Amino acid sequence: MEEKNLSLIGKLLFFSPSEREPSYFTNSLIFICEHSQEGAIGVIINRQIDLKTDNLLKGVGLDTQNLLSPKHLLIGGPVNPGSVFVLHSSEKEWESTLKITKDVSLSTSKDTLEDIAKNKTPKEYLITLGYSGWIGGQLDQELSENAWITIPGDFNIIFKTKPADQINAVSKLLGFNIQMVSPEFGNA
Repeated sequence: MEEKNLSLIGKLLFFSPSEREPSYFTNSLIFICEHSQEGAIGVIINRQIDLKTDNLLKGVGLDTQNLLSPKHLLIGGPVNPGSVFVLHSSEKEWESTLKITKDVSLSTSKDTLEDIAKNKTPKEYLITLGYSGWIGGQLDQELSENAWITIPGDFNIIFKTKPADQINAVSKLLGFNIQMVSPEFGNA
């Protein structure tokens, strides 16, 4: 019997806390950008760092005098932390834009950063350094072990909720506190 791959593209994942095994991903919300038999890629959306957009843009040699409101950058994950990913609303596209859902896209090219520096931004965006990745079958295996909670990719939670408030917003959306869920359930 052929097993169907349940794609998580456009969904949020939350790492189930475990007292036994603390993880890099504990209390992280990850937006899944790609999920196939080859593997999965996502970006953490709730781990803000003390670096702002203007620092990043200046660091890559861009003029930021037109940037109206610098945003905090986010740690997107442990893979390639020197790479820049812009998760944004889909009304704007660049050379490298990958449309994930009808409302959310991901861009990685320098022209994206050039437009942000000129304040020619999409309506909503966030910038992450690095990403989270899984090899083929790894994420599916972790899901079968109850390591992750799957959540609808709610636009307002992703873009309009402060990173520090996103876990509470997801808990409210689901109707239970996701931080209280243990990975030790449901494997009888």
